[in-house]
Amino acid sequence: MTDKKPPRRRVVRPAPLGTDPTPAPEPDRHSETDNDERLKAEKPPHY
Repeated sequence: MTDKKPPRRRVVRPAPLGTDPTPAPEPDRHSETDNDERLKAEKPPHY
């Protein structure tokens, strides 16, 4: 038995020109409970 690894199948490409290699995290857009009332109101009657 050989310890040889199978060849990688994924293609690795360099990032496109003009992209940030270390992007900043996205800002918080809304709270966790922002749409709770709307989702509860739109629930079908069989739930």
